[in-house]
Amino acid sequence: MRKEASKEEWKKLYDVATRIKELKPWEDFWDLDLICLREGEREDAAFVSVLGRGGECYGIVVYEGYEELNTFMMMLNRERLNLTPEFAMGNQSNLTCYWGNREELTEAEREIIKETGYKYRGRNQWLYFRSCKEGYFPYRMNQDEVHRMCYYLELLEEAVLKYRSEEVKVDFQGGEMYVYSIDPETENHYWGAEELPFISFNYRTLKLDDPEMREALREVPGNRYVIEMDIVYQAAKMNDKSYDRPGNMRMVVIAESRTEIIMKAQLLKPEEDQIAVLADSLIEFIGQFGAPKEIRVSNLIVEAALEDICTLTETKLRRVRRLQSIDDFINGIGERMK
Repeated sequence: MRKEASKEEWKKLYDVATRIKELKPWEDFWDLDLICLREGEREDAAFVSVLGRGGECYGIVVYEGYEELNTFMMMLNRERLNLTPEFAMGNQSNLTCYWGNREELTEAEREIIKETGYKYRGRNQWLYFRSCKEGYFPYRMNQDEVHRMCYYLELLEEAVLKYRSEEVKVDFQGGEMYVYSIDPETENHYWGAEELPFISFNYRTLKLDDPEMREALREVPGNRYVIEMDIVYQAAKMNDKSYDRPGNMRMVVIAESRTEIIMKAQLLKPEEDQIAVLADSLIEFIGQFGAPKEIRVSNLIVEAALEDICTLTETKLRRVRRLQSIDDFINGIGERMK
């Protein structure tokens, strides 16, 4: 069950974020210059991206752990992976604070500011916080997230001051990150440069582990279908009282390329594994119609998810720049939602 932060807890978070703004860490770091905040073991790490060096958008983005860091790498490699902005943003997992404009805030977020006693005027001055989680629409932080973000910002405050006072040298362009860590047993502090744990997005490959299923797929007859497959994000809220935050509208879509007939459009629940559903949808399609002649996909993530199945069925898997039938279908939905 969701638990909201108290006025005092929000006030503490706003206080430390305000001190961060006064420090102006964006004068020291670009948004791609990662700061690693670590307590204890290497696995207990958070990675911080500081926004604002370009002077347009100010913020602090915290990626908690290596899996969340991978979503940062997804965004960084978006063009190479041929991902839509909606797909890349929909797969982000992080805690973020922004200094934005009044109209960007919800009524609830403006009420939180009022309760903390802060007042803002002008562009890029309104401080607000968001929690991003795969499958869900960006939403205000719950109590636990407020506590964690407060801790990260307090640690970041120390890290920035140490970075300046010690004149730490970090080769960010050469694949290094700035590390500020604390040993919880001795309370000793360490700061310096270390290599990034990885520098590109690590996408999942699926391999069926059921021998009977693998054999069945090898023997399935083929057909003449040329289909398009994708995981599509609409960047729209899906409100459901069963969840403690709105879901993000996403669906698995299968279209017949030549006729442009939509053969499947399945909305995903927030907790569903989109890659697993995508693979299951293809297996279901093959069970009903046989193995398609060709499957067209538009990005490396979808391609990696379907590669094993296509190898078993001897289906041509082709990556193209654009999926015309699916794009037309999604654009039609967008028009109806206006």
